[in-house]
Amino acid sequence: MNRKKFFVAIPIFVVFFSSLFASRCPDILETLVINRNISKQSREVTSVFANYSVPFVNDKSLSTFFAGLVGLLVLNIIYKGLHGVVKHFINKQWTKDE
Repeated sequence: MNRKKFFVAIPIFVVFFSSLFASRCPDILETLVINRNISKQSREVTSVFANYSVPFVNDKSLSTFFAGLVGLLVLNIIYKGLHGVVKHFINKQWTKDE
């Protein structure tokens, strides 16, 4: 296995195995809403990844895995975009000084 495939496979395996241990308990924001009785004032909002799952996958473990994988891809796209912008401005700054 070459290095590129290896470095692509590692995050996928991490997402897969960590999704098996995803918490079924509410996160801190949900806990605060319940404890402060704010839930009476809230309205239902639809989300693509409600409860850290993908709605069109019926298996709970696979659904959580795919939600994590999509999250990983979105973070990678954001990172690459920011990296490109910063690299562009750094190169522009270096060429301006010379």
